[in-house]
Amino acid sequence: MGRQPHVLMIPSPGQGHVAPLMKFAHRIADNGFKVTFVNSNFIHGKVVAALPDEAVARGQIRLVSIPGRSGEI
Repeated sequence: MGRQPHVLMIPSPGQGHVAPLMKFAHRIADNGFKVTFVNSNFIHGKVVAALPDEAVARGQIRLVSIPGRSGEI
């Protein structure tokens, strides 16, 4: 039995880059890939709120936040 493919996605923090990449992450996850989506602390809450519960429950998409703006460290 093969291992599940895993993709790391890191969007540019610029306006308009996170949502399209998250949509792409969902499409990849729907095709059997495990996705780790990295974003800055600044937008992490918004991304978590927008993520459908079933994607998290199935463990398809894992959200990780990192410091991304001055003052977040």
